[in-house]
Amino acid sequence: MKRRDFLRAMMGLSAGAICLSIPGALFAETEIEDHWQPILELARWCPSVHNLQPHRVKIINARELDIYYDPSHLLPYGDPHSIFATVAMGIFIEHISIAAAAYRLQAEISKVYDAIDHQQSGITPFARIRLVPQTVPDPLEPELILKRRTARSHYNGKPPDPELLQKLQGESALRGMEFNSSTDKSLVDLILKQNENTLFEDLHATEMRNELDHLFRYSKKEAQEHRDGLWSRCMGFPGALMKSLFRHFDTWDRRELKNMISGLYRKSFQGTTTIGWVTGKFDDTSDYLHFGRLMARNWLLITKYDAYIQPFGSLLTNKVAYKALSDKLTIPYGKTICMIFRVGYSKIPVRSYRLPLNQLIIP
Repeated sequence: MKRRDFLRAMMGLSAGAICLSIPGALFAETEIEDHWQPILELARWCPSVHNLQPHRVKIINARELDIYYDPSHLLPYGDPHSIFATVAMGIFIEHISIAAAAYRLQAEISKVYDAIDHQQSGITPFARIRLVPQTVPDPLEPELILKRRTARSHYNGKPPDPELLQKLQGESALRGMEFNSSTDKSLVDLILKQNENTLFEDLHATEMRNELDHLFRYSKKEAQEHRDGLWSRCMGFPGALMKSLFRHFDTWDRRELKNMISGLYRKSFQGTTTIGWVTGKFDDTSDYLHFGRLMARNWLLITKYDAYIQPFGSLLTNKVAYKALSDKLTIPYGKTICMIFRVGYSKIPVRSYRLPLNQLIIP
């Protein structure tokens, strides 16, 4: 009996699992079972900027696939250099790696073709990834991917578990970055206020407002039909109110009505006690991908502790807001704030929809 058949008979494992016990240089391509479908089915639940899901994939063989992006699912005004779209690609890749852990595999980036560019005219190749045998077991369980949520409503006022904050520091340091957090009420209030101001600044910018209007889903029917973008229910705002605000902003741009909207928005941040932020090298595509992979891991680690976050991306893309943050937060010399978010506990948030796998896979 051949050694491979003997192992299979003795251990009851698939060919793909058998290969994991044999040094990588010894197993042939034909000995690796194709796990892409279940891996991608799970990884597609990763978060992306405004849930736009620009990633597409083309399976090359049982171990490799190319990741593409759809320029129509990018943000020319909100993210003109596609920095956070690239971060989202890193998040997607790390989710693939964590999903692959179920088969004792992990994902590595073997090639990046070019930086993401929203001016491309069609679906464009971005990077190739390869599945390789795990070097060590991943402490993050694949099931966390489905458990993870973004919590945009009020929190319960309980600060995060100190052990969680220590783990976030350790995970970040392991990857050459730094995680900090603060429960200082004056700082928390300042950041929440800056986030609110940035929202209204974006609303006053016609191009930005139109871009956001294009990606909002104002009803369950729209959310189910598109299966991407931001569903109003996940935002915690009535869909009709949001639609009116974005499409008839001139009507709302009066003190009384603006105060009403501000009050509703501010209410959604009640119970926020803690702000977290990550700093590090953040200069090019490689850095953005590296941080995205760390962000994915930190987010799932937070999920493991039954906590939630809400990223404040607009505070980083808005130059005035970023300058205000830089003056208040701990930032190592020569480093950049890669992400800032509130972290805490809330009721289980509504989960937004995702594109079906058959729309993500390129034939």
